[in-house]
Amino acid sequence: MSFKLPRSFNAKNLHWISSAICLIGMVLFSLTGITLNHAADIEGEAQITETHGQVPNAILSQLQKQNLSQGFVSWYKQTTEQSLSTGVTPQWSEYELYIAMPNAGSDKWFTVDLDSGEFYQEQTNRGVVAYLNDLHKGRNTNVIWGWFIDIFAVACIFFSVTGLILLKRYAKGRKSTWPLVLSGLVIPAVILIPSCAHANEIQVTIPRIKVAEYHAPYVAVWVADAQQKSVLDIAVWYDHKMKDQEGEKWLKDLRLWWRKSGRSLDLPIDGLTGATRRPGTAVINLTPYKDELNKLPAGKYYLFAEAARELGGREAIKVEFNLPVQQPINQTARGKRELSELTLILEP
Repeated sequence: MSFKLPRSFNAKNLHWISSAICLIGMVLFSLTGITLNHAADIEGEAQITETHGQVPNAILSQLQKQNLSQGFVSWYKQTTEQSLSTGVTPQWSEYELYIAMPNAGSDKWFTVDLDSGEFYQEQTNRGVVAYLNDLHKGRNTNVIWGWFIDIFAVACIFFSVTGLILLKRYAKGRKSTWPLVLSGLVIPAVILIPSCAHANEIQVTIPRIKVAEYHAPYVAVWVADAQQKSVLDIAVWYDHKMKDQEGEKWLKDLRLWWRKSGRSLDLPIDGLTGATRRPGTAVINLTPYKDELNKLPAGKYYLFAEAARELGGREAIKVEFNLPVQQPINQTARGKRELSELTLILEP
């Protein structure tokens, strides 16, 4: 049985061919669009695998900030029973080697203490739904999947354009055809335009740290000018409901924020003070601060986030941006331990 191409690639032929190519992909992307839209409502339990080890001193001494030694690559494979990809990007600090290896639906990372040689790896599998969601977004996927998304997108364009041509050809006498076509543009536009006002936000991601005794960190978020002088406090999360304001005395552990701004504030402050956050991403809507940001003089500014945790460490990260906002801003800074990420999203 042989397959013969149509003699003439007219609109009707292109339409059915592109629809055949798109069929499975459109079902997949439609289903994952629903799961993404309701991601917060779909329960799932991540499977976490931890690996502890001790890098031998001989191999530890071979580690260089330019690349990973072959001895370490072999030791890693023997210890974890997994291969270390040549495409990984090591991140070095004075005391630690950190490598992230994210994949669709899963995440893997490890650290090596450059002083003691202590090795810790954590691998998280978030399940089938998370895997399909990441495929939908093209997140942490390989080049071949990227090609598939491009080809699928082109096929969808052919499917839509040839469908439009066929509508024009066969829509005579059907007055409702073009109003229905235009509604496909008008309805999403009406829905999306109001939501643009909520595009101004800050995202603070607190990592999940595997320790025997964990306390949610105190966190402060503020804006500083080019001289790093505090000009606008955004949020302070701490145990503000403790008896006799007991939680306030630990705010001094947020040393940078306390020195720049905290010691002069009369806490708690409505709209600023909040409870501590558990691991995950917390979103701060910047719409209430829009007028205050617009009143600031033009120039360079920094968005700071600082976290301090009982029986843990302290960390501050910052994002640089300019005011007034002339074009959309989406800047992210990454932390090493107490804060995972700080993201600033601003629209003109």
